[in-house]
Amino acid sequence: MNVLKSLQFKLILGIFAVLLPLVAYHFYNNIYAIHVVREKVASSNNDLVNMFIQSKVDQVLEDTGKYLLTRAGSDPDLISLNLYAFQDGEYQIRKVRIINRFRDDVVLYNAIDTFFVYAKSSKDLTVNNGNYERFGDLAAWLDGNGSRIGSRWTILRNGDDYGLVTAVQASPDIWIGAWIDLKQLLAPFQQLNLGGGGEVTIVNAEGDPLTATSLTDEGLSYLRPRLDKLENGYLLLDQKEGPMLAVGTKSKLSDIRVIVLVPEQNLLQKLPFFLRAAWIIPIGAALVLSLYVLLLRRVLFTPLRDLIRGMRRIIQGDLSFRLAEDNTRELSFLASTYNNMADQIKQLRIGIYEQELLVKQAELKHLQVQINPHFYLNSLHIIYNLATLKLYKNVQKMSLYLADYFKFTIRTSRTHVTVGEEVKHIQNYLEIQKLRYPDMLDYEIDIPEPWSGAPIPALSVQPFVENAIVHGMNMEGDRFVVRIHAQGLPGESDRFVITVGDNGKGFPQEQLDKLASGRYLEEADGSHIGIWNVIHRLGLTFGDRARIDFSNDENQGAIVRLTLPFDPEAAEGGKHHV
Repeated sequence: MNVLKSLQFKLILGIFAVLLPLVAYHFYNNIYAIHVVREKVASSNNDLVNMFIQSKVDQVLEDTGKYLLTRAGSDPDLISLNLYAFQDGEYQIRKVRIINRFRDDVVLYNAIDTFFVYAKSSKDLTVNNGNYERFGDLAAWLDGNGSRIGSRWTILRNGDDYGLVTAVQASPDIWIGAWIDLKQLLAPFQQLNLGGGGEVTIVNAEGDPLTATSLTDEGLSYLRPRLDKLENGYLLLDQKEGPMLAVGTKSKLSDIRVIVLVPEQNLLQKLPFFLRAAWIIPIGAALVLSLYVLLLRRVLFTPLRDLIRGMRRIIQGDLSFRLAEDNTRELSFLASTYNNMADQIKQLRIGIYEQELLVKQAELKHLQVQINPHFYLNSLHIIYNLATLKLYKNVQKMSLYLADYFKFTIRTSRTHVTVGEEVKHIQNYLEIQKLRYPDMLDYEIDIPEPWSGAPIPALSVQPFVENAIVHGMNMEGDRFVVRIHAQGLPGESDRFVITVGDNGKGFPQEQLDKLASGRYLEEADGSHIGIWNVIHRLGLTFGDRARIDFSNDENQGAIVRLTLPFDPEAAEGGKHHV
């Protein structure tokens, strides 16, 4: 049934058509207010960041660069330091005086982590704070980039820290410079009121973080290609703790960018009314809609659902369902009309069902007759062989057995026989085969009460016995034994099992696979009509209450298990026919 065309859908759609514009208008106002807050906060933070970058970062970098140029051109010790060898005492004295001046001047540049002097020929690096080992990467950078060092500050990783470095050539072999730890540059930004969860971080031109940050890999991947947008706007990043507003700008004297991250929930704390309304209005609309739908369900939808359920049960063949009378006049008329219609269909169905039973009985008799010529031809072939060998006494026995077979065939004009009658017929068949193979065939039959009186379709077991002899007996092996016995099914009193086993070759694995998958029925041909007929007739007679399992014995031979329904009353009445 198409839901879009249902009455329930159309009524609810009408309610939504009234309520949704109101809710949408509210959400629009709320979203617009949030957007305005974001714009204002982003603009304010951008102004603050630009101010801090210009006054606290770029100003320090510019002043430090000017200071280094002044020292390189005016300090006589720096100018003449390259005139002395590294081992010369005068070299060490001049270097100490240079470092002492740096130590005096570093007080004026509190953002500077260290000043340094580097003699390139002797690879002698001296820093004013005395921690030489910390700046091992700095010497390598000076050796590799001395000819390309300009006025801009360069991002350099030194150990586990990132910093900015610049250098000025004081003489052909002597360089002086300064190193600034990036964490030192973040100190002024702590004055910003970012609220709980806010942070400031520094990234390079590619967006890779140079200081500690809580940004996830997904957040960095979203940020990197959009860095230029931060110059005059903002970005909204999805984080585990919630969305964060990102603003920032870049330094004019280096390739660093300062990014300020503010949790969006901190921005919206000043909008309590909009936050409450964002929940109250949708919840109120949902409650109104729920009450209205409950009312409609009680008055209209429930009776209609019962009517539809009754129609579906009629389609499924269940004609016993009736609708209860309703207080509403229109629905009461529908209920009475449905009940009258169900009664008429039931009467018509009974007549059709009786005709189907007659057709089914005719089909069962036709399938049953298909097996008789198969066994009959085999029996005539055995009589012919016995007569050829002049075994006239055996011919007489064979004739008696065959006569009993014909008696059984005549009696099987009815749809069912007892297990005992079927077993008697099988004994006649086995005795006939023993006359053909006197030293090679034997059988064992054990059908105790009450299973011998159970009714089954005629010739339900005999085809499997015949199949065992035809396909399982080995002419050169031991005596071939067919075993037939019946027993109750454990845990089920209304079913029992007839087992047909032998000590022959057993089923080929390919045939077992076909039988287990059901392909055997689809591929059955004239050579296997007996087994096909049994499976088909049991299905017509008992449905899924009957089943046939095929397997091989662990030691040797094939096993066929017929699981059949058992009616104690029917079995009790069938004893008189055994």
